[in-house]
Parts: sequence; structure tokens; C-alpha cells
Amino acid sequence: MEQCYINTGHPDFISGQRAIAIVNDRMHPPKPQQPGAPQGARQSVSINERSLDEEMNLPKDNGFFGSFWQNNKKKKQPIMEAPPPVLKASGTLSEREQMETEVIKLLIQSYFNIVKRTAIDMVPKSIMLKLVDYAKENLQRELLKELYNPEALADLLKESESTVARRGECKKMIDALKKADAIVSSV
Repeated sequence: MEQCYINTGHPDFISGQRAIAIVNDRMHPPKPQQPGAPQGARQSVSINERSLDEEMNLPKDNGFFGSFWQNNKKKKQPIMEAPPPVLKASGTLSEREQMETEVIKLLIQSYFNIVKRTAIDMVPKSIMLKLVDYAKENLQRELLKELYNPEALADLLKESESTVARRGECKKMIDALKKADAIVSSV
């Protein structure tokens, strides 16, 4: 059904920005404003929040793409270390990691709600399709079996009483018309 494509354009799928806003509201509920404070004032940015450049450890003067084209004649150290033999989850997550985890959980929950709703919609439709197909095939088989039954063939080919009576009337009318034609021809 929803094999490997995540439709992020689905109307019920929450966007990443909306998920982040929901998680921020959960983690940092809005504080009641003081009566003397202006209504639209932004709260100061916390020291723990870092810009994207600081998070990625990029130099300020070169920018993001500067790290690709800079001429370093220094011998480069290996970028990645060997993985440890045993991976263990750390005991505590940073605030950013907690927020990212909650956003991912929220997006996955939203996606699975869409998949669940789709499955709920598809099950009755597929059951009805199977029932209709089964009834159609079996009904046609039964009707053909009854139609070509040799015992019922004589009954099916037998004319109705009204047809026999009408035929008799037509024969009498033909005889009467032939006699009238003979009489007219002789005159």
C-alpha cells in the first residue's frame, strides 16, 4: 500500500516546521507575560542555541562552500575514526537531540496515522471488490450450468400456451384469406 514512498505533500502530513513548532511548544511552554511587558516582544535567544555554522564547525570567513575549494597543503587527518566494538546508548541526550528525537517521533506518528487511515479505507473496498468478483464469477457459472442443462432444455424450448393459441389463430386466418383469394380470383 504505502510501500516505500512518503508523500510529504499529503494534506494530513504535518510539515517539518509545524512539527518543530509543536515540539518547541511542548518543551518550552510559553510563559505568561508580565503586565508591563510589550505584547510583541521576543524573548532573548538562549546561549545553548547555536547557529547552523557553529553546529557544523564551519569557519566564518569561508562560508559553507569555502571548505570545498580551499587550498590546504597540509596532510589531512583521517576524517572518521574506527567504530567502537560495542555501541551503547548514552545516558542523557542534549536538549537539541531531545528536540530532534521528538520531531522525528512526531513525523513518524503523523505518517503512520495516514497509513492507518488509508488501510482502514482500503479494507472494506477490497473486501467488497473480492465479494463482487466472487459473486459475479459464481453467478455466471451457475446460470450457464442451468441454461445448458439437458434436462431443462426441453422445458426451455417449449412454447408458451399463448404463443400456441396465437399460432392457431394465424393459421385459421391464413386459411380464410386463401379461400377469400380463391373466391375473388374466380369472379
